[in-house]
Amino acid sequence: MQKIDREEIREWVAANMPDLVETLKEICRIPSVAQTENADCAPYGEGCKRVLREMLRMGEKEGFSTRNFEDYVGRISYPGRGSGSIGIWCHLDVVEEGEDWDYPPYEPTVKDGYMIARGCQDNKSSAAMGFYVLKYMKEHGITLNHTLELYLGTCEEQGMCDLDYYVAHYDCPTLSLVPDSGFPVCCGERGSFNGNLAGDICLTEEVADIICDCGQYTIPDKAQVVLRYTRERWEKCQGPEEKVEVSREGSTIRILAGGISSQAANPAKGDSALGRLAGFVCERELLEGGDLAVFALAREICSDCQGTALGVCCEDAISGPMVLAATQLSLRKEPDGSRRPVLGFISKFPVTANEFPFEERARAEAAVRGFRLEVTRFSRASCFDPAHPAVKVLTACSNQVLGRQDVPFVMSGGTYARKLPRAFALGTGMPLPKPPAGLFRPGHGDYHQPDESIALERIRMALEIYIRGMLEIDGLVLEG
Repeated sequence: MQKIDREEIREWVAANMPDLVETLKEICRIPSVAQTENADCAPYGEGCKRVLREMLRMGEKEGFSTRNFEDYVGRISYPGRGSGSIGIWCHLDVVEEGEDWDYPPYEPTVKDGYMIARGCQDNKSSAAMGFYVLKYMKEHGITLNHTLELYLGTCEEQGMCDLDYYVAHYDCPTLSLVPDSGFPVCCGERGSFNGNLAGDICLTEEVADIICDCGQYTIPDKAQVVLRYTRERWEKCQGPEEKVEVSREGSTIRILAGGISSQAANPAKGDSALGRLAGFVCERELLEGGDLAVFALAREICSDCQGTALGVCCEDAISGPMVLAATQLSLRKEPDGSRRPVLGFISKFPVTANEFPFEERARAEAAVRGFRLEVTRFSRASCFDPAHPAVKVLTACSNQVLGRQDVPFVMSGGTYARKLPRAFALGTGMPLPKPPAGLFRPGHGDYHQPDESIALERIRMALEIYIRGMLEIDGLVLEG
């Protein structure tokens, strides 16, 4: 095992934070939303290609070995003397910026100890942090047993097809760590069962339009429905309702509901505008029959968020109950001119529930309610042995730096770890004081939200954990 001078590491990290911040600013200035369809250049668009090549250029400038895997994934390497390798996997693509920002999404702002920019938290800060782990090793001339590799993906937010390509064509490291969760170690990631519920009954002309699409994996902060105007319906809409705006537009009534966006794997962190809209329509009895059924189902799913409405609720001791959230609602126009409601949902099921009959039960329950199930994704849950020596070492290292006594955990979100052999997620999330009052409005400041931000102190502590952690696990015998 390498000799570890904890105080020297802490001092080096503090001294290099200003440079790291500038590095992070540079890559955050590049809009890098992955294009999986009609990309302006292969494979995922000009923005993803540009940011990947910029980071590889940075690596080359510092004297590291780099490789570009057809613009799907990039790698920056610090050589070890043995045949094994430790990979740190980050992604450079981001979710769409959306609207309602108080700060410019692609011109990073540093204020009150926070950086604000799209992607600065998810996941470009991890990429910058990983880069400085390699810089520490190189500047100190450390001889590692394992080659240390920083991998940079470009399509994590759109289904991780970049990793599908890489794993199909290239070898993976002996051990892989993914800084896209919390500390200390995420040893399990829930599985995904996602789909659409398409109505068997076409909507009537009472429903002119439905608009709710903030992204498949985001709890919507806006949802609206346009209904045919009648005096009775208009009167039912009167009276105050929190975060619901009603307006008459000629022969229609527009109902706009607001909420707070969050990552759909953690719906409790947000406030679903779709659930609020559906509740308003149902409680005010604005529709009936098949028109009402879709809103009734959306309300039930949003109020429960555990899959009870579809008969798929399950749980285990390590994961807790499953999470199922409705995220999209739209009208699908058929060739004959008719319109069917389509309610999109995602779920995160427990790590021991890979064999649970999700599709069978959801299809049967949907049919009873007048809907057809269209499965869009099924991804098995993943689990890494919490007794593995690397997990024990990194958990202890994290707790020492953070002054905590945390244990390995399971999360609802998905990371590259589920796509890689011999992989688990590690950081960079951690408990920190809330941002200063007035820095962000409610529903702003977190990942996938407007004004996405990250505390610079979080980056500093994560970098310290990773430098110490890599030095400590380098002394382990890691099986390939």
